[in-house]
Amino acid sequence: MSLTILVTNDDGIHAPGLQVLVRELSTIEGARVYVVAPDDEWSARGHAITIKEPIYVKRKEGLFEVPAWEISGSPADCVKLGLNELVPEAVDVVVAGINNGPNLATDVLYSGTVAAAIEAVLARIPSLAVSLGVSSDCEEDYRPAGRVARILVESLQGQKQFPLHLLNINVPLHPRGIEFTELGPCPYDDSVEISQDPEGNSCYWLRACLAGEGASDGTDLAAVARGKVSITPLEFFDITDRTLRDEMASMAGHLESLLSDPDLR
Repeated sequence: MSLTILVTNDDGIHAPGLQVLVRELSTIEGARVYVVAPDDEWSARGHAITIKEPIYVKRKEGLFEVPAWEISGSPADCVKLGLNELVPEAVDVVVAGINNGPNLATDVLYSGTVAAAIEAVLARIPSLAVSLGVSSDCEEDYRPAGRVARILVESLQGQKQFPLHLLNINVPLHPRGIEFTELGPCPYDDSVEISQDPEGNSCYWLRACLAGEGASDGTDLAAVARGKVSITPLEFFDITDRTLRDEMASMAGHLESLLSDPDLR
């Protein structure tokens, strides 16, 4: 059975996690792997896309043993270009990562890795966002996460119909099992640090420290803290709060009457 895989990341095309991921996925029988990755790091810049300037694309020879391109855009741009222009065949699954550090809880709202996976699902293609539970520049540390990604893709491929999903996966350095989880609460305490540049202008630095309280069982935060691989299915197709919509529907008449007030025009 053939399988076409588009691989991307947000740490840049030279990141060690990307190298490991591509090698692992290339061992899947019948897999054809393509790489489209940013030429620079895009961590914590969310679901940015480039629409007011051109995106430059360069074919990378010799960096991988599979076709690869680096682009001047974002991870989401990588998926858009890969699916619509660069990859010469229909893509079956998109795998983003392996991210240098975790993407847990509300991290998924900021993560370029998760943004790439979201972009794939918006295009009706299943995706995985794969992250290492710690930050590391050592390629060896990414191998367990690479194996987890390969095993998941192989397992899902074996189903009669490849399910449309987004799986957010966080892998500790030395995983001791797997848990299917939900996103935990915000794990950070935010603060602002103020300094001055050489010209005397005030500079504001956003800082985020890990919060001290423990995470609840069943969350991605708790699973990774126990050394487990966390797999969280995410839903980005339908984020409407229907309960609140129905509760507020009774306000429509009152709001319309306010809008008809000539003093508000």
